Order: sequence, then structure tokens, then C-alpha cells
Amino acid sequence: MATRIGSIVLPLLAAVIWGVIAYRAEVDTTRRHAVDNAVLVGQYLERMIQTQTVIHSAVRVRAETEDFGFLRSRRFHEFLAGLEKNNVSMRGVAVIGTDGTFVSTSRAFPIDGRFGPRAYLDAIAGGSELFIDRIKLELRKEDAFVVASPLQMPDGRVLVIVSAVDSKLIGDFLKGIATRTGDIASVMREDGLLMIRNVPSEPMMLPPDAGVRKAIKVDPVRGWMTTVAATDGIERLYAYHKMGDLPLYANFGTPTAAVTTTWLKRALPVWVLFAAIGLFAALTANRLRQRMAQRFELETAHRRVEAAEKLADERIRLMRETNHRVKNNLSLIVSLINMQMRGKAGIDGNELKARIGAISRVHDLMYQAADGVHVDFSETLREIAYSPAIVPREHGISVICETETGIVLGPETTTPLAIIAAELLTNAVKHAFQGRSAGTIRVRLNRKGETGLMEVSDDGVGLPEVAPRRSGAAIIDALVQQIGGEISRDSGAEDMSGEGRGTFGLRMRVSFPLPAA
Repeated sequence: MATRIGSIVLPLLAAVIWGVIAYRAEVDTTRRHAVDNAVLVGQYLERMIQTQTVIHSAVRVRAETEDFGFLRSRRFHEFLAGLEKNNVSMRGVAVIGTDGTFVSTSRAFPIDGRFGPRAYLDAIAGGSELFIDRIKLELRKEDAFVVASPLQMPDGRVLVIVSAVDSKLIGDFLKGIATRTGDIASVMREDGLLMIRNVPSEPMMLPPDAGVRKAIKVDPVRGWMTTVAATDGIERLYAYHKMGDLPLYANFGTPTAAVTTTWLKRALPVWVLFAAIGLFAALTANRLRQRMAQRFELETAHRRVEAAEKLADERIRLMRETNHRVKNNLSLIVSLINMQMRGKAGIDGNELKARIGAISRVHDLMYQAADGVHVDFSETLREIAYSPAIVPREHGISVICETETGIVLGPETTTPLAIIAAELLTNAVKHAFQGRSAGTIRVRLNRKGETGLMEVSDDGVGLPEVAPRRSGAAIIDALVQQIGGEISRDSGAEDMSGEGRGTFGLRMRVSFPLPAA
């Protein structure tokens, strides 16, 4: 199932990732295209305006040293007409008073008259050094771009030099730039007046919240954004570019729908390829799954046979190990009985019961262990120490058990050590508190390097000067030797543990090697 899902999901995921990357690449390509075209429009307009400013400089040089009467002469008219004749794109050049009165023009002589308010006249009168507008010319009603600049006369009078360029030439250039359906190339004045577009339209003042005006506030030189056009309501990706020191911006935009369409045309063949790959992968995965299922069934059957054989071998091994362990324990019990029988007192049923109980408890803990063999001896020692069968409660003897956890031992050490602990506790109960109704037995277990230490001490009477040899001592010595350990006996000495417990009656300390980690 996972293979089948993967064969479908992975090609689908790859198609989605590739689609996102391809769309971003298409947006980036469109943005670069828009930026390049905006720069191209700006360069064209800059050259055109620069040509007009050169003409204005020529008029200014010719007129600034003459009086006002010269400006109204035929000679000056012919000078202006010569300037226009050398530039076929021009639609006239004139000198006008700031009140709208004609002074001289390249198109007619003599000329008299006055026209209504013009934005460029107000701008020059207000101190502007250069103003660009799109208007209908007064004389021939031609649609033109006009460039206006001031003319300072020797008598202090300020006149206006105005030159006009055919708007159709600019419009045709913009059409040549914006060749794709929906593309828009335009020229905007820095005050927000959309002067001309590649489609026939009148000048339009864009609102302050228009996308391009908001973008210009962030970066007044160049930039790009996605916005809905105020002119036709179409969302486009726009780039804008300021034309040097001129108060104009060149704009170019491509509809986002066109970006999406182009992206889909490019992405569809790749998606079909991914779909084919996914279908092929799904079919291949299905066949592979069937083969794997067959192989899995064969391997499962083979593993079942091997598991059955292994289980049979394990059961045989466990049976042998159990029989061997039972045999060892029975041998140990027989040895314990023989030692007591050789003693003068004969067999003590309670002592034998305690020793066999210790062996039984060790086996209980081993069966509960994770591996059925190794046990934490601290738990075993605590259960033996607090067992009422070994330390009867009616004797008034208190047991304090201080054990370090994590001392894990196997059966070859746990069983003898448990019997040693039971034997030491039993001896303490029987002999340490003669003539007393109460006492304390302290049991400790800890490690020191690679050696384990078990200590059983009491605050009883201690050993007599001549201690009789008992069967219990022989059992302890034999078991200590069996586990490769050592035993020491201290009687009536001061407790050197540093815990301020004074003296003790008898302390039995068994040291034994710990198994390698």
C-alpha cells in the first residue's frame, strides 16, 4: 500500500514543486521583461525631451540679447520656423507670455491672440524650470506633447518657450513596445497624470492610492509591483522607471492572467510527463508488490519452519538447563543436610527450611527477570533480611537493610550468596542476643570497583573467646569458596563506617567478584 501510494504521491509532489518553481520563473521573466521595456520607453522619451531642450536653448541664446520687439519680427519667426523644419516630429515652437498672449510662433506670421489658461503657463510663472504636458494645440487642434521652459528677457520680463511634438509618434512607439494582448506601455508625470498609453486614451490623473503612485513613494527611481489598473480594472505586473532628471516615469505592465496562461502552456507538457511517470510507477509498484507478496509468503513459511525448529531447540535447551539447575540445587540441599548431620546437634528443621526458602526465593526472582536468569541481588537480599521465617517478629529484633541497587548477578553467584545471607542472619538471630529481648541486625550491600561487598553485623554479644565450630560456619565457608569470595569476621570492634554507630557485637563481611559489564 505504501509503495502504491508513493508511486502516485511522489510524481504528484514533484509536479507541484516543479509547477511552483516554473511559476516563479515565469513571474521573474515577466518582471524582467517589464523592467527592460520601461527602461526602453524612458530612454526614448528622454532623447525626445533632450532634443526639445536643445531647441529651447537655441531660442534662449537668440532671444536673450534682443529686445521684445525683435521677438515679434519676421526675422525671429523665420528663425523659429527653421528650428521646426530641421525636426520633422515637431508640431511648432513658440514664445508666449505667461498670460497666454502669443509673442511669436514658427507656424504663422504675424500672430496675435491669446488663449485660455494652461498648466504649463502656471508652472513656469510659479518658478518651474521645465514643464511637460499633453494638450490640443491652439492653432490646428493637433494632439501634442508640449515642453515649456522660461525665457528671461533683458528688461526683466519672463516669457515662456513652448515646443510641441506629435503625440502619435510617441503612441506608435509605445504600440511597438507593447505588442502582446493586454500589455500596457505608458508615460506618467510625477504628479500622477497618466499622459499617454499604447492604446488611444485621454490624459488621466491617477488617484493617490493607485499602485504605481504608492510604489513610487517607497522607491522613487525604479521598481515593480502587481496591482489593478485604474484605467481598465485589469490586474497586471507593472514596472516603472524614472527618466533621469525629468519629471516623468515610464511604465510597462503585463496582465497576471497572461503570466498564468503562459505558465500553464509551459507546465502542462511537464505535468503530462509526470502523470505518465506516476502511472508507470503505479503499475510497476503493483507488479512489484505482487512479487514481494509472493516472496514474503515463501519467506514467512520458511521463517515459521525455522522458528518452530528454533523453539524446539530452545525448549530442549531450557529443559536441560532446568534439569541441570534442579540437579545442582538438589545437590546443594543434600550437601546442607549432610553438613548438619555431621554436626553434634543433628538436623535443625528451621535452619534447613530457611536455607531451602532462600534457594526458592532466588528461583522466583530469576523466573521474573527479563532473561529468566539474572537478578538484582539487592532485591533478593532485602526479601531474605525482612523474611519472618528467618528473623521472627516475636524475637523483638529489628533489621536495617542498606543495599545498593544495580548489582546484577547470575544463578551461579545469586544462589550461594542468598544461602550465605540466610545463614548469617539465622546465626545472628540464634546466638547474638542471648539473655536479651531485643537487638538490631544491620545488612549492607554495595560495590567497590569490580568487587561486591555484603555485610551482616549486629549489636549483640559478639564471638566468645573460644568459638565452637558449627555446621553453619562450614556451610558459609564452603559457599564463599564456591563463588570465589572471601569472608572476614570482626567481633566487638568500633564501627569505622564514619556514620557514628559506635561498636558492634559481630560483623561478617563477604567480598565476591562481580561479573564483567
